Amino acid sequence: MLSVRATETYVKSEEFLMRYLSACDQDPYCQLLNQDGMVNLGTAVNVLCKDIIFEKLNQPGLFRYHAELQSYYGLTGTKELRETLAGFLTRYFSKGIEIQPTNLRVVNGVSSGLEALGWCLCDPGDVVIVPVPTYGRFYADLEERVQATVVNVNLTGENDFDLNLDVLKEEMEKWILKGKNVRALILCNPHNPLGQVFSRETVKSVLELCAEYNVHIIADEIYAMSVHGEEATFNSVLSFYEEEVPSSRHIHFLWGMSKDFGLAGLRTGFIHSFNKDVLKALDGMSFFTSVSSHIQQICVELLRDELWLDNVYFPANRTRLKEAFNLVKAAFDKLNIRMVPGCAGLFCWLDLSRFLDEQSTSSEMELFQRFFEEGKVYIVPGTEFACSEPGWFRIVFTVERTVLVEGLNRINKILEEIEKMNTLEITAL
Repeated sequence: MLSVRATETYVKSEEFLMRYLSACDQDPYCQLLNQDGMVNLGTAVNVLCKDIIFEKLNQPGLFRYHAELQSYYGLTGTKELRETLAGFLTRYFSKGIEIQPTNLRVVNGVSSGLEALGWCLCDPGDVVIVPVPTYGRFYADLEERVQATVVNVNLTGENDFDLNLDVLKEEMEKWILKGKNVRALILCNPHNPLGQVFSRETVKSVLELCAEYNVHIIADEIYAMSVHGEEATFNSVLSFYEEEVPSSRHIHFLWGMSKDFGLAGLRTGFIHSFNKDVLKALDGMSFFTSVSSHIQQICVELLRDELWLDNVYFPANRTRLKEAFNLVKAAFDKLNIRMVPGCAGLFCWLDLSRFLDEQSTSSEMELFQRFFEEGKVYIVPGTEFACSEPGWFRIVFTVERTVLVEGLNRINKILEEIEKMNTLEITAL
């Protein structure tokens, strides 16, 4: 007999993204060995530079064993990793503002980091505001065990889901008037699933709004180094001096190795906070969130090799991201399918609403099931990102080129069949 919470949360139901990832893993497409297998364009992984990462991680001497690694060492981050990370963030995130190692903590993934921050900041029932559409795991990370209440702020497709500060403010005031404790707001930048970055003015305005209402801001910047747009500039919350923002102790930053380096298997994430109480609480729970000290040493070697980062890895990653994005954009431009202008991340956000039988969530899920069961291609429907407008889908393009082309062909085939059927129905009338 399990606990009620375990039974209700994990036994009776399976989280959407994990369920379909598992289904794809059981029968993966391969151009040579399994041409009828599942094409996964739904799970946000980046394999575009796996050759470069493979070569780097297999260099002789990358890992150096020493006696300290045998003990309880670096539960909140080894001294070497926190110092290396501070230099990395100063160079690539904060625009030269010096990041202090004492404000950094190492955790076993960004999802774990978000849950840990939620546990530090929220009591059960406290409100966390998130603009939607957004990454679906935010709800699991903050509701399953933290038991916070995640509240959506609906953005609209008519202006490419632009972040509206007035709507955010109205939502905060609405819940405050209801007597709720609004504790935090999540800012996903670069945005998942939109693939966009926020301007410096927008980021600062969000920081000021949160300070006005004494609300913590959790900045998920996990795709920060995956900006591929030529005109795009990423603006981290770390790029503001403490004096520039009203309350720096309310700002908490998340980043990790899983997306920008394609190393989700390392299970390594990072938190930055100016709030000493938050840092102390994170230290207290470090037995539950710690990363193997051996893995931390590998991260040190990756993050401190500036010559490799600047001249090899990051340029290649940006180039390959751009090429893959352009391939997807060209494919859907031919079909006259609208796509939100993307410049960052591993995915694109496109409008397939004209292919729905009716403008409803159920019709969107019917199209999803047709892709998955008939087309054997997995893309994530907007419902799973809490999108209020039916018909939007996220497509991940950072897969092997043969897999991407096969997936696009399968999607195209389904959409052409729907268009043909609709044309026949109109002719019959």
